[in-house]
Amino acid sequence: MKHIFKYFLGFLVLGLVACEKDQPQVEYSPIFPISGEWHTHVFNEDGSSASASLFALSTYNTSDNLADVAWFKLSTVAQPFGVLAKVKVDVANKTFVAGEYKNTLAVPAGNTAITLLEGKIMLNASPQPSKAVADSIYVKYKTAVNGKTYIVKGHRRTQWPEDQR
Repeated sequence: MKHIFKYFLGFLVLGLVACEKDQPQVEYSPIFPISGEWHTHVFNEDGSSASASLFALSTYNTSDNLADVAWFKLSTVAQPFGVLAKVKVDVANKTFVAGEYKNTLAVPAGNTAITLLEGKIMLNASPQPSKAVADSIYVKYKTAVNGKTYIVKGHRRTQWPEDQR
């Protein structure tokens, strides 16, 4: 009986010690809330759909971990190999800085320019079918490959199956 009491007391102490109530502090990237994975649609400048497909747009910090530079990665119909450009961002205003950037995935290699005309993040602006409210993204850019201007609109990926549209 004495051994059972020792085991019971041991398990009780382990149970109390193992129950940690403090949650770890979440560390965000220096470009948050601009960083993220976005479900987007691509439109022509006149508002007509450039494609019925859903495109993944990824925005993430560089290895330098700077607060004013982000990677902008998007596969589109205009850029068969996609867009991958290091762009300037303004985190305080949740915007992409307009300007010409080098698309490191451009083919042919002579057409490497992508011009961001405008871009912004709108917090909690997109109600989703799952009842979650996601952030929205809007980007207008021009590509040197075909000289056309495109508009990208979408929302931050929620990971809920019903929001995968």
